[in-house]
Amino acid sequence: MRCIRCGACMNHCPIYHAVGGHAYGWVYPGPIGSVLTPAFIGIENAAPLPNASTFCGRCEAVCPMRIPLPKMLRHWREREFERHLTPRAARWGLGIWAYFARRPRLYHAVTALAGPALRALAGRRGRIRRLPLAGGWTDHRDFPAPEGRTFHQIWAQRETGRQTGRQP
Repeated sequence: MRCIRCGACMNHCPIYHAVGGHAYGWVYPGPIGSVLTPAFIGIENAAPLPNASTFCGRCEAVCPMRIPLPKMLRHWREREFERHLTPRAARWGLGIWAYFARRPRLYHAVTALAGPALRALAGRRGRIRRLPLAGGWTDHRDFPAPEGRTFHQIWAQRETGRQTGRQP
């Protein structure tokens, strides 16, 4: 590892900015800590760290040593998945998402129905107090109801406007 401990990755990481250094639970915080900690104490003891990443790539872009942090984080996520350390509910949920993602028409249909269903569940408040499969979120905060159309619906309208010469 060529890290010179400059802190550039931490200064540009949106996750580190949101949670701070103490959330990493060990000596090294930030993106570099999310890579080093599993190497030192084992992925079974540090599994949340590589998962606390958006893979935006800012850490690698600003690193003066060009350490490929997103690639290394992905490596630790793969080790976690191979060893079935990911909770069963998360693996099950990703499997369901993958099923729909491989079938774009079905995916678009389901997401088009999910938005209005979640808005109805939220009622006038526009927020959902309890949501199955999102207990980790709704135990401590309300879940905001989706607003308006899905990304796919907006994109389709935009493309239709381009083809007819009108811009939305």
